[in-house]
Amino acid sequence: SIAVLPLENLSGDPTQEFFADGMTEALIADLAKVGALRVISRTSVMRFKGVRKPLPEIARELRVDAIVEGSVVRAGDRVRITAQLIDARTDTHLWAESYERAMSDILSLQGEVARAITSGVRIKLAPQADARLAAPRKVDPEAYEYYLKGRYCWIRRTEDDLRRAVEYFRLAIGRDPDDNRLHVDFPIGEW
Repeated sequence: SIAVLPLENLSGDPTQEFFADGMTEALIADLAKVGALRVISRTSVMRFKGVRKPLPEIARELRVDAIVEGSVVRAGDRVRITAQLIDARTDTHLWAESYERAMSDILSLQGEVARAITSGVRIKLAPQADARLAAPRKVDPEAYEYYLKGRYCWIRRTEDDLRRAVEYFRLAIGRDPDDNRLHVDFPIGEW
């Protein structure tokens, strides 16, 4: 069992919180597709955003064997994710790595980090899961940014944020209508 703690925004720009939260959510989603892992939900881990507690204590609260913590920095069209996998019982590193890519390669970057984490916890991926995470996946950076902003607003659940979310989702789809990853399962037609 594993928990991905909210990635810390180290860009120095508080308006980039949506991006750090989006990367956290994407990493959780990629790991949740690995059948051999029990991955704690985004809702449960987000309560630890900005909280300074010993990792073994967080692990006990979440009842997990391992924790992923890290940071994300976005500068221009480049993204760097630093992640570390911690054994919850011993509070020791199992694995740590930094990755840097162009924004257009963000999906491949997320898959690479997820594959490294599964390797760090010694999970052998099924061939289909390994192929999915390893496949080169390009994305229109501006469309993906709109999508992440939409997710960020959607999760906040205020009426104004929901309206902003719908607008961001429409902008994402308008920017890249052929990218099915950007289509959302929300009833935006009603807005």
